[in-house]
Amino acid sequence: MSIGQQLFSVEDQTLDKEMEMVMQRRANFKSFWDKYSDKPDTNSMMLNHSAEELESSDRADILASLPLLHDKDVVDIGAGIGRFTTVLAETARWVLSTDFIDSFIKKNQQRNAHLGNINYRVGDAVGLKMDSTSVDLVFTNWLMMYLSDDETVEFIFNCMRWLRQDGIVHLRESCSEPSTGRSKATSMHDAANANPTHYRFSSLYINLLRAIRYSDADNKLWRFNVQWSCSVPTYIKRSNNWRQVHWLAEKVPAEEGAKETPAKELVDLLKNTWQKEQEAWDAKLDGEKYVWTEKVFDDALTSLPSNSTFFLYTPRTVSPFCHINAHTLAETFNANVWNTELVPEYYRTSLTKSNNLKDQRVRFGWNETLASSVNYWQNKDAKFDVFLSTELLSTADDETIRRATKIMNDGAKIFTLEPVDVVNVAETKERLQKLGYNLESFTDVTKKAIDAQEQYFRDHEQLANEEVIRKNWVLLELSVAH
Repeated sequence: MSIGQQLFSVEDQTLDKEMEMVMQRRANFKSFWDKYSDKPDTNSMMLNHSAEELESSDRADILASLPLLHDKDVVDIGAGIGRFTTVLAETARWVLSTDFIDSFIKKNQQRNAHLGNINYRVGDAVGLKMDSTSVDLVFTNWLMMYLSDDETVEFIFNCMRWLRQDGIVHLRESCSEPSTGRSKATSMHDAANANPTHYRFSSLYINLLRAIRYSDADNKLWRFNVQWSCSVPTYIKRSNNWRQVHWLAEKVPAEEGAKETPAKELVDLLKNTWQKEQEAWDAKLDGEKYVWTEKVFDDALTSLPSNSTFFLYTPRTVSPFCHINAHTLAETFNANVWNTELVPEYYRTSLTKSNNLKDQRVRFGWNETLASSVNYWQNKDAKFDVFLSTELLSTADDETIRRATKIMNDGAKIFTLEPVDVVNVAETKERLQKLGYNLESFTDVTKKAIDAQEQYFRDHEQLANEEVIRKNWVLLELSVAH
């Protein structure tokens, strides 16, 4: 046998072993769910003995996040007994409801017999066959955590293929831990029947959705515009669990010069690169005792109103450690705090901190830009009493800064901490006036900021090698001009 033949033989054997492992994993997965096939009820769908207490509000949370579905075509994948199929079909033009457990689909059909716009299919999500550009919404609720890394990448490629232009994919997963958290009392998982689940970091899903580039049959390239990531409110309120996370992403044309991303490359990123990067940031940020900006904001924030709503914008562009302590603000002012993060890895560490501290007044969301976060809250007709930020003027474009007033109540208190190359009051004031703001105060806090950083790094041994940002720092108080 030639060297070439030997290499092909080894490669074939490797592929055979990989295929055998995939088939075994799918068999284990089906075996796990077959345990509940004779109990097609809400508890089985949510793997939670207390599911009936959660189901209605959980379902409402998810459905409220979806776009209008009038005259739209939808596929509900992993639909189970049809918890979501019913409501989707009540407004959509047509729904395909799929699950790979026959008894679940039969129950689904029974509960939705009054609706004539639903098709049903029994089958595996990964092997689902649908025409390209055939639906406007791909809806899943707890699915990818049951897929291997290879299957997850394949599934996201399929979502892209199935969606029409501007179509939406909704994903929701248990991240880092089960929906029941670490509680064994409410969980239906048991040691005798191992749960074949990947509780991936939330950042991995964001990175995957953002990285994929797909080339269609006409060689046109597409990407996902990930509109937002946030925790499911019901699980925060009922279970102190911020790691039930969902995402909404829109299929849009890819940027000029983009190239299709090979599936193998994405699998490696998902399985290795992104995982290790998140673990590295966890090691640095999970032990954070306090945030150095507290010592800079401290005096300026004493007049903020209690029992109010705070919007925090912390892009962390200049430094991963330049952000705002949402939990301290919630405790100090008895405030409900929403914190927008722009970096998926830091967002994940913020969710971890929330799970540890269990302060339900604090919520975190991820958006790619401040503009995306403003859109999110404008769509909800929400407004805030206080707007606090770091790096607002250096990371957000003028139009977004102007539009940010749309999510502020009249008389809102506005503060931003800015790293600058040159301290220039007149130039800053002129820019803000053009954007619809008054500059109430401008304070050079350079020494205070540098001293605070130096002390912060001394107090955190794991950050001993991190660098102090030795720029000029200014603290601005603004108001909305009328």
